[in-house]
Amino acid sequence: MRKPENRNSLASGWLAGFLALAALGIALSVTAENSTALRERLAELKVGPMETPPKFTEEKLKLGQALFFDPVLGGNQDVACATCHHPLTATGDGRSRAVGTQAYVDKGRRMPVGFSLVDVEGQDSVLTGFNMSGAAHPFTPRNSPDIFNRGDSEWRTMFWDSRAHKREDGTFAVNQLRLSKSPGLYQAVMPAFVENVLAAQAMMPVLSNDEMRGTKGETSVTGAHNEVGTIPGQNEEQIWATLMKRLLEIDGYRKLFREAYPDIPLEKLHFGHAANAIAAFEIDAFTFLDSPWDRYLAGDDSALNPRQLQGAELFYGKAKCFECHSGRLMTDQEPHNIGVIPIGPGPDHNEDADYGIAHRSNAGLDRKYAFRTPPLRNVELTGPYMHNGAYRTLEAAVRQGLDPVGQLRSYDKTQLEPEFRGAVHDEEEILTDVLRTLDEKVKEPLALDDDEVGALVEFLKALTSPSARDLRSTIPESVPSGLKMVAPIPDEAVAELTKQG
Repeated sequence: MRKPENRNSLASGWLAGFLALAALGIALSVTAENSTALRERLAELKVGPMETPPKFTEEKLKLGQALFFDPVLGGNQDVACATCHHPLTATGDGRSRAVGTQAYVDKGRRMPVGFSLVDVEGQDSVLTGFNMSGAAHPFTPRNSPDIFNRGDSEWRTMFWDSRAHKREDGTFAVNQLRLSKSPGLYQAVMPAFVENVLAAQAMMPVLSNDEMRGTKGETSVTGAHNEVGTIPGQNEEQIWATLMKRLLEIDGYRKLFREAYPDIPLEKLHFGHAANAIAAFEIDAFTFLDSPWDRYLAGDDSALNPRQLQGAELFYGKAKCFECHSGRLMTDQEPHNIGVIPIGPGPDHNEDADYGIAHRSNAGLDRKYAFRTPPLRNVELTGPYMHNGAYRTLEAAVRQGLDPVGQLRSYDKTQLEPEFRGAVHDEEEILTDVLRTLDEKVKEPLALDDDEVGALVEFLKALTSPSARDLRSTIPESVPSGLKMVAPIPDEAVAELTKQG
């Protein structure tokens, strides 16, 4: 026999259900109102969806992929584009500052030849020692930036100091390394057939002695003479021509170039054609428009959860992030001194610290410590952060942006890997110099509580494309030179990460 229903209990259940539905309705109403307000704000700031990337021929993409991963472009044939921009490390290298040619792996990390990590009392390890039997190529001065979503037509600059840029006539140039305001000082003006600023960027690392080129007297991994490192000075055209000669001596590359550029005789090919192919591959392989934020911009109001929506409102409002991370690219592509602590020297080793854009022509010393605003797509995956990798977590990077002066004065170098701690410039003279040219926008701290900081971080995570989390499919099985591909992480880590399953 069924027991009689408890009417009080039944009434309580109905009431609880009604209240829950009412609360849900209120929450949905508030979320809808917030979304409407955010969309109005985005329209006011002219923030819209990114462009669909351009299409390239399969032949050009195949050539670009081979060149991107092949160490043959390194003078010593031991470093490739992918060594610092690897798919397994979110198109960066996972280090605060990169290591180029003549590197080796010590305790799981790529290190400059001649330096080693040794255990010492009170620390896990420190950078020490110098091996005179090999040329020492130090850490490069800056963090390897990601290369996600670089195919949009709005891109006009590349590099942390914006040195690769689009000129008014539509051609591309790279500024000279000088502390000068003199106009027209270019290290290189690119050939007219260089297709975009990303291709202009791809032409430059092969010129750097410490990144890819190497120096006179070095021997490549094949035992051959490094003919690229022997070329005196910065003779760009001779270096590019020498690399093209090296490439076209390889059967596989002759075939790939013929297929990618059927209307250009092999003897007429320029390194700019190689750079165009590299840029095409990077755009095709690493452009993703399916993050929650991109879906929201495309009109999907359900793409952001309430916490991410709160963070977006802060980003485009109270936190003022939009002032530099503007537009659909989430960068104004302009240089700003936001008070990041200097670590090590810059590209000019005669200077005590990295002066940023001031090292390049048309900037001058009044722009010391200014660096280009980075874009933010997939930023959750691309740490360490800032031009020198000073911050290893997204929250730490956000807090730095909210209070640059306080964070500069209280910087904790133990967040760095041990090999970089001794290079931190925490001398009062340097800190005062950084503050002297601090951007007006960031001189006063912004008062956000921990909950708001957390919401900002959650919004930044909404910029992550699910497709960007696994890029193994972009890695070829081999390269035409037959050389071993070089990742920024140890071989055993590569093997583990590339396992299918």
